[in-house]
Amino acid sequence: MASISKPPPRVHLPTNPSPLHFLPVILSFPSFPKALLPRRLRALRTGPDGYGSELLRKPVVSQEKDSGGISDESQESEEGKMRDYEEKWVDWEDRILEDTVPLVGFVRMIIHSGIYQSGDRLSAEHETTILERLLPFHPEFEKKIGCGIDYITIGYHPEFERSRCLFIVRKDGELVDFSYWKCIKGLIKKNYPLYADSFILRHFQKHRRSI
Repeated sequence: MASISKPPPRVHLPTNPSPLHFLPVILSFPSFPKALLPRRLRALRTGPDGYGSELLRKPVVSQEKDSGGISDESQESEEGKMRDYEEKWVDWEDRILEDTVPLVGFVRMIIHSGIYQSGDRLSAEHETTILERLLPFHPEFEKKIGCGIDYITIGYHPEFERSRCLFIVRKDGELVDFSYWKCIKGLIKKNYPLYADSFILRHFQKHRRSI
């Protein structure tokens, strides 16, 4: 037999609802056990042998190689080559100046300082310096000394009366003048044959007289 179901009961709402009819809604959340809560992050402890020490340990550079990847032995070898190169490489112009400039200054002091008057004989020290370090390099040394040297003196040149120069007093009493500039040039040519011409051309002016 067919059964007739009853309709659902009607809900009657008040025509003028009051605030009391709306109750506050309370939301509830399920509680989770502590085991399921996210764990706090903790700092990684490192020790000399503890976990994580390899990650933060400062890298050690091998003593055999520097930061550029060049071994100490190679670097020392390169430095040794540079030292050898610097020792072999010589500034010949500076070397020539070191040998000649003091000698030129010495001769000029004798001639122009006034410590010697015309005809005065040089002191033993000054004369020895002239005879050993200057006069032997004159291109006409043998001709100048002739029969032998008695001593060295100062005087005025026979052609250039205002120019003082050095004289050789020979053993026979004859006076022979000589140019100390020719002696300097002879020194350079003998001691520095490969560089003499260019050096003389660069640093020496042509003299009016030829002695």
